[in-house]
Amino acid sequence: MKDEVLFLKSPLKEKIYGGNRIQKKFGFLEEMNKKIGEYWAISAHDNGVSIITNTACEGQSLKEVYEKHRELFHHDKRERFPLLVKINEITSPVSVQVHPDDAYAKVHEHDLGKAEFCLFLDVDDGTKLVRGHRAKSRGEFQKMALEKRWDELLIRKEVKTGDFVYTPAGVVHGVEGKMLMAEVQQSSDVTYRIYDYDNVDVNGKPRELHLEKALDVVTIPHEEPMVKPQITEHGQNEIQQYIDNAFFRITKYGIHEAECIENELDIEYDEITLLELIKALGIRIETKSCTVFEKIFEILQIFKYLVKKRILVFVNSLSYFSKDEIYQILEYTKLSQADVLFLEPRQIEGIQQFILDKDYILMPYNNL
Repeated sequence: MKDEVLFLKSPLKEKIYGGNRIQKKFGFLEEMNKKIGEYWAISAHDNGVSIITNTACEGQSLKEVYEKHRELFHHDKRERFPLLVKINEITSPVSVQVHPDDAYAKVHEHDLGKAEFCLFLDVDDGTKLVRGHRAKSRGEFQKMALEKRWDELLIRKEVKTGDFVYTPAGVVHGVEGKMLMAEVQQSSDVTYRIYDYDNVDVNGKPRELHLEKALDVVTIPHEEPMVKPQITEHGQNEIQQYIDNAFFRITKYGIHEAECIENELDIEYDEITLLELIKALGIRIETKSCTVFEKIFEILQIFKYLVKKRILVFVNSLSYFSKDEIYQILEYTKLSQADVLFLEPRQIEGIQQFILDKDYILMPYNNL
């Protein structure tokens, strides 16, 4: 099997601290009534496995393909798929917690330990991180925790959009506020809660704490991991390597100008349009949708990721859909903040429309 990009259908996780920013941003509109806290975008963990939706591996889990086709993963020799990539939304304080290392997790949880890297994508004002503690010994940590002297024990720091943190095993951490963040971690689902802000589960009962195990693995005294990105510039573009360790390498690519590498075409940017280039190379967008309704959503999702875009125009398209489907399409374009123009030759009941007359004057037509 040759190297190919694998597309995944991945699990959404309801959490007590979740919301609906993930659904809006990634198009999971059918899940808008749920409090989604985690989107396990790339996962081969048993607690939430991604399913492949293309290639000869379609319908198989990422875990299964990793085990059977190591050639797709550069013949990686690790026993299990090593990474878990998440998008998390937090709308209320997340438990103060700590993760074990591989050695402890293997013995006590039959799982991997957890080191993680978080990039904060959208942070509300006033949000703070819990990063570490002030205890000088395990006895002092235990005493302050049992007496609930959290303000004395915990270290809090300001955070803003674009910040990042690396959290190895043993570092006490948490979030107080609201944010959307991307997380790359070891493929593990082991968390030891120390303090849970009196949160309750779906049954109205306090969630379990794990102070005894947390005391086994917490780093004392606290040591804040230092991460200094290494920046390499390529013209107006830049590459930021945040971290490169035994667990993962995190690199951010800042693309501000087109850079042509090993391209046999000699094209001046100003002499050819993007549309002409697409036609010349025979490029077309193919979708796997079974219905026109599904296809229009795929087109809208593709448009969202185009960089140099102005507006997406549909001509006489809404006639193919029911009123309920039209409402769903319009709601999705609104949530996606996409610039979309629907040109229709007919009046659609219940939809705000505008009439373009023969003199090209645009007039509102209210048929609500």
